[in-house]
Amino acid sequence: MDNLPDVWQDSYICNLFWRQMMAITAHLAELAEKHRALEERIDQVVARPGSDDIEIRRLKQEKLKLKDEMERLRRETRH
Repeated sequence: MDNLPDVWQDSYICNLFWRQMMAITAHLAELAEKHRALEERIDQVVARPGSDDIEIRRLKQEKLKLKDEMERLRRETRH
């Protein structure tokens, strides 16, 4: 890449950055969908008579991990 003109290098770097941002955006959307689906699943389990507290706790922990991952990605992309 050292032998490319500066304009091409800048364009190449911008293109790489753009692709990376698009990949992160797609990954965030996927995580948000999983988070939403877990919320629905938790609501279903809680509404069930005799719901399993251990299952509810596990689902909530999984949901929290997804939220933490989404926040981490958002924080990293702001810099």
